[in-house]
Amino acid sequence: MIEPGYADRGHIMAVEFDRKIIVYWWIMANVGLLVTMVGILLIPIWFLFGWIVHKKQFDHMSGALTDRSINMRIGWLFKKQQNIPLDKLTDVSIHSGPILNAFGVVRMQFETAGAAPFIITGVKNSEQFRDLVLQQRDSLVYNPQQSASSEDSNDVLVEIRDILQQINANISNED
Repeated sequence: MIEPGYADRGHIMAVEFDRKIIVYWWIMANVGLLVTMVGILLIPIWFLFGWIVHKKQFDHMSGALTDRSINMRIGWLFKKQQNIPLDKLTDVSIHSGPILNAFGVVRMQFETAGAAPFIITGVKNSEQFRDLVLQQRDSLVYNPQQSASSEDSNDVLVEIRDILQQINANISNED
């Protein structure tokens, strides 16, 4: 079994994406092409091949909530991996509107302190995912786990003190 990478440890929940997002992307791309002169010429090509491109794009999307972060991987030709630390997360919002509702998808926006928002579209069970993310964030921020007990810290300090005393004694003996 392959050991998970540092960012993937502590897996809590995988993000599921709705296949309806393929239709949304395809239609929105065709609408975008329709509003430009050059795009009008490309519509027949994109009409045929765009579906394949968007399907590949969907197949290469993944995400997970871990005990410390949200890890998203998107892209087929141009890949992007985004790790959002939960302790820096300030808000998770869910957006919908007439166009998104028509396709039955929602857009989620993750806002962090000091960075641009990360936006993903088509998350299934977005309310459940948002609530779980916020619960994990709150448990991480308000109940931080001690990485070492105070007893272990004291033992290390005593050992450092003893080593410094030995060094000091050796320096005194050389003089």
